[in-house]
Amino acid sequence: MEKQKKGDKAGGNLWLTVASFVVDKRKAILILFVFAIIHSVLSISKTQVNSDLTKYLPVESETRIGLSTMQEEFTTFGMASVMIANVTYEQALDVVEIIEGVEGVTSVMFDNTADFYMGTNALLTVNVDGLDGDAENIDTMNRVKEAIADYDYYINSTIGQNEAMLAQIQKDISMIMVLAVVIIIVVLIISSKSYMAVPVLMTTFGVAAILNMGTNYLMGEISTVTDSIAVVLQLALAIDYAIILLERFLEEKEHMDSETALKVALSKAIPEISSSSLTTVSGMLALCFMQFKIGYDMGIVLIKAILLSLISVFFFMPSLLMIFEKWIDKTMHKSLVPNVSIIGKFASKTKYIVPPVFLVVIIAGCIISGKTQFVYDMNNVQSAKKSEATIAREKIESVFGKSNQLVVMVPSGSYETEAKVLKELEGLDYVSSALGLANQE
Repeated sequence: MEKQKKGDKAGGNLWLTVASFVVDKRKAILILFVFAIIHSVLSISKTQVNSDLTKYLPVESETRIGLSTMQEEFTTFGMASVMIANVTYEQALDVVEIIEGVEGVTSVMFDNTADFYMGTNALLTVNVDGLDGDAENIDTMNRVKEAIADYDYYINSTIGQNEAMLAQIQKDISMIMVLAVVIIIVVLIISSKSYMAVPVLMTTFGVAAILNMGTNYLMGEISTVTDSIAVVLQLALAIDYAIILLERFLEEKEHMDSETALKVALSKAIPEISSSSLTTVSGMLALCFMQFKIGYDMGIVLIKAILLSLISVFFFMPSLLMIFEKWIDKTMHKSLVPNVSIIGKFASKTKYIVPPVFLVVIIAGCIISGKTQFVYDMNNVQSAKKSEATIAREKIESVFGKSNQLVVMVPSGSYETEAKVLKELEGLDYVSSALGLANQE
């Protein structure tokens, strides 16, 4: 009783009242969390993931205005570039007939010019019946692949590209998440005072992540970028909240009983963790003011992730600590972190040298940062592992060269004016050809 009174005096404030309520009602709170977890797991599949990043462009931007006008005024059908390697011109004509007979294919462009046939490589432009982005087009392209399976072919197309990219991102993020969890577990084992504390910390984070993913559907839809990185960023930003509460609990347990120690630790951790999270939330809030609306999308989801992490630490983790309290005590161990006092000694001895050095480094960094080269085309991003679509695109470009199509919309009604514009465009050094109704028979 003396220990308990001592603990109450140490934390006798509003936060102690809140902490006492949480600890005393932990069983009821745990049941509420179980229902919330079940609901979140069932709701994850309801989240709509948008892979079209152009939808996040500012409404007043030229690119967004052009894309919106195109969608309103024109119908864009699906198209694919198919290169057949190691064939004669006559064999290429046979392939054209095969592809034209595939259900869903409307036409195949091919002739005996350098744009379509070079060496022993034939480049076919395949047009399909569905609109660009329709799911039926994916089935059509699968039928095309089956029809030309006996040939050495490469297909470059936007048909199914978003779906393939999304699948690859999800696969990569899953691998990154596994690696991140393994690394964090190893670090926690080395740095924590108890082996059993590690499952408590990871369970707390896992619940926070599930709650965040399960409530994303409330936003209507989120971008593929946000969907892929939210869990990893949440882990990086919020795992320390649980560590702070755990360390507080273990410290208080040294001179009071477990339940009182948890109340006092929680009362001290709530303002400490909440104030620490404000800087993170402020940074995420700043993203919401980006003109490129993907910043708002990411900001809201990550702010929600931080808040749910706080809720999980403050309300869910106390139950876990009390449930596994005996196991935490049984698995206590000495710190495995090596003594690094040499770093502190070095910092003390070089206190008059390091600041000027850092000042020079900062100035040099500011100057060099202006020379950074940025890539604005995903096709120019080099990666260690290439997708099937990337390999096909690079193979086609190595034979027939790179091509970049640009759509120019002009007011309709005057074919003579349109013909003049096309002629001027064709005369530009960097334009290989210009196609429009006015220069077609």
